[in-house]
Amino acid sequence: MRRSASRGLVPLGAAARQPDRTALAEAQLRRSWLLVVGPALVDQTRLLRAHKGILVVGCWRPDLVPSLRQAAEAIWPQLRERLERLWKLKFQRMEIVPCDPPESETPAPPRSRSDPLLAVLEHLRRGPKEGWTRGPE
Repeated sequence: MRRSASRGLVPLGAAARQPDRTALAEAQLRRSWLLVVGPALVDQTRLLRAHKGILVVGCWRPDLVPSLRQAAEAIWPQLRERLERLWKLKFQRMEIVPCDPPESETPAPPRSRSDPLLAVLEHLRRGPKEGWTRGPE
């Protein structure tokens, strides 16, 4: 059992089913990231987390991180006001940190045809018609 201030004891299962406000706020910000940072930064930044009054923004271009930190200090009052007005979210500060690019931005490593295990797996996927998996006759 978990104690709730307004309702007394609440079963843990019911408490777990209640939506997490932090997760909802993060999802809301991710969906509207263009409105939060604007068109100039939407392709170089992403929301990493919004937790305990701190908005953590990642940038995968290391050359931009120092200038983004300076710009964030300058525009923080306007951005904080916009977050409160549009999404009713309150943050005390914003951090700009380096991060990896989103997975869609990272090209997949090319598959090497010289990998013998890969060749065997592909051959087995083609099935018994190739002759490797033929049973006793």
